Amino acid sequence: PITARVDLRIGAVEGPAEEIFGDVRGVEADRDGAIYVLDHQAAEIRTFGADGAFLRTVASRGEGPGELTAPNGMVLVDDTVLWVQDPGAWSMIGIGTAGGEVGRYRMPVLSFGYFWLGTVDRHGRLWKHEGHSAADRVYPPEEGLLESSEHEYLVVYDPARTEKDSVYLGEAPFRTLIRRDNRGGHTFWGVPFDPRPITTVDADGTVWRTGADTYRIVRLGADGDTLLVIESDAAPPPVTDRDRSEWVEAQAERDPGRRGVAEAVSRLMPPAKPVITSLSTDDEGRLWVGRTRTDAHRPRYDVFSADGSYRGSVEFDFNVPDHMPIRVRRGRVYTMVQDALEVPFVVRTHPVFEPN
Repeated sequence: PITARVDLRIGAVEGPAEEIFGDVRGVEADRDGAIYVLDHQAAEIRTFGADGAFLRTVASRGEGPGELTAPNGMVLVDDTVLWVQDPGAWSMIGIGTAGGEVGRYRMPVLSFGYFWLGTVDRHGRLWKHEGHSAADRVYPPEEGLLESSEHEYLVVYDPARTEKDSVYLGEAPFRTLIRRDNRGGHTFWGVPFDPRPITTVDADGTVWRTGADTYRIVRLGADGDTLLVIESDAAPPPVTDRDRSEWVEAQAERDPGRRGVAEAVSRLMPPAKPVITSLSTDDEGRLWVGRTRTDAHRPRYDVFSADGSYRGSVEFDFNVPDHMPIRVRRGRVYTMVQDALEVPFVVRTHPVFEPN
C-alpha cells in the first residue's frame, strides 16, 4: 500500500490561543491549501495557511448572523462556503471562507450527534441519513435484549426550492440491551462490532452504500436502484477476547457501576468485526473505503475511481480517532490526531495521489 505521512501538524499544548484546540469536529481544505478547523468547544472556525500559519477566525461563538453556538460538523462547498451544522441553533449555517454568514436554514433532519455525518453537494443540496425504528415504542421498555430493525432513508433537501425528498435504503437490523439503572430509568446499550450500513454522498450527489459486514459496496441512482457494485473476498477480522475485555474495562473506568452490564454486552458481541468501517469521497470523486483495523495496524483505505476501478490502498503512518472522518483534497489527507493526553492536533499528509 501507499504510505501516507504527515508533512504538516497544527496545534499546541501551550502557546497562542488560536493554536490550541479543544474539541475538533471538522477539518476542511481548499484548492490553495488553506485549512479550516471547526472547534466545537470554542464554537469557532479558524483558518490556517498552507504553511500552517494562523490567518483568521471566520466564525465565533454567539447567536447573531455568522456566529455559532454548538457546531458539530462542516463541509466546504466550491471553495467558497463552509456549511456548518449547528444543533444549538437547529440550523445549517453557511459561512463565507473570508467570514460572514451567506445562508441559513432550519436543519431538515432534526438530530443531534457527536459528529455530523451529512454533506452538502456542489448544487447546494443537503444529504443526511435518517432512520426510524420498526419496533413499537413501549414505555417503560422491557428489560433484556431488543432485536429489531430500522427503516433507513437518505434525505435530500434543496434550500433554493425549500423542497425535501428521500430515498428509501432498506431495513437495517440492530440489537440493543435494555437495563434499568439505579435511578429508576433505563439504559440502552448497542452491541459493539455489530455491522451497521454506511452511506456517503459525493459532491455530485452520487450515493455509495455498504452493509459493512462483507466487502460489498454499491453505487445508487436517484431512485435507489443499484448502478454499480464493488466486491472483494476480504475476510472480516475476528472479535478477540482482548477486544471484549478492553471494551469492558473502558466502560468500567468511566463508571465502575457499569461493569456488570458491560460484561453482559461483551458476551453479545459477534464473532467477527465488520469488514468496512467508513466510506468517504474526495474532491475528485474517488471513493475511500475504510478497512477495519486489526491489532497494531494503523488506518487503511482502499481507493476506487467513480467508475469502480481500483486505484490502490493507502495506509497512514499515524493513528486517527475512530470517530474522526478524513478529508482528502488535492490528493492530500486532512484530519485530526491526538497525543497521549488526548490533546487534538490537525494534520495534513504529503500528496498520496497527484491531483488532476
